[in-house]
This record gives sequence, structure tokens and C-alpha cells, in this order.
Amino acid sequence: MTQILLKSNIRTAELGHLTAIDLELNAVILELVYLACLSFEHGSSAAGMYLSEYGGEIKTISYENPLDVLGDFKNISKKSADWVLSRTLFYHDNHRRRARADQEKASAEEKHQSIIEKKLGNLDKAHALRAKLIKDGADPDELNRLVGGLLFEQRAKLIPGQDEAG
Repeated sequence: MTQILLKSNIRTAELGHLTAIDLELNAVILELVYLACLSFEHGSSAAGMYLSEYGGEIKTISYENPLDVLGDFKNISKKSADWVLSRTLFYHDNHRRRARADQEKASAEEKHQSIIEKKLGNLDKAHALRAKLIKDGADPDELNRLVGGLLFEQRAKLIPGQDEAG
């Protein structure tokens, strides 16, 4: 069993407080990490495994600040979780560098699109990619890119938990 902790800094979020959309986005981030791990380990059979042997469970949610969500994943190894988390961190940092380098574009986008619309768009992307994986399979790195971007926008980070099954 592999655990993954998602920490999200709500005070630095655009709205400065926790919303229902934030809760759903954070849950989807953990789900996409789980799917990326399955895809990394099982390739094209990951979709079948996801549907027939779903092994994810949210163990705890604590909200003070940051919002912590701890997930247990029974049928993924620590090796695949470490690989996914390292790739996700790479895309998160890459997204942060691009955002800093292109401040004008980011501020123009903020003017034209509300925060809520952006979060809803992210949910649509995440759910569409999740459905694609379940139906057709997906590249785990494609999932990592999306998770890295979502983590950046959610002001969140993923932390490996304890590996209980070695």
C-alpha cells in the first residue's frame, strides 16, 4: 500500500478561502496520480485494472491551512508513486517558470477569465483525461503534465506517504 499526501495552501489561492471546486480539484489530482501510477506499472491494461480492482481510498482530510488530503492506494508500488511524483514535480516547476517568464500573458488571462471559470475548465480537462484513460489508456506523462499544472494553480504539492506494504 502506498500513501500520497496532497497539501494545498488555501490562503494563497486566488479567492483566499476553500471552495467546493478546490475540494473536487484536489480529489481529482489524487485520482490522476493514481491513474498515472497504474498506467506506469500496467501500461495498456491500466484501464481494466482501474475498473475491476480499484484500490484507492481517502484516509484523512484535515483543514486548517494547508488543506491536507491523504490517500491510500493498495495496488500501486512505491516505485511507481515516486516516479509519478518526480515527473509531476518537474512539470509543476516548469509551469511555475513559464508563469514567471510570461507575467503579461498571465495577467491578461486573469482579466479575461474569472477564477471560477478557470477552475471549472481545469475540472473539465481532468475529468476528460480521466475518462480517456479509462476508455483508451493514456500516457502517464500526459497525466503528470496535467497534474503539475493543477498543482501549480491549486498552490498544492504532493508528498509521498508511508509505504505500508514494502
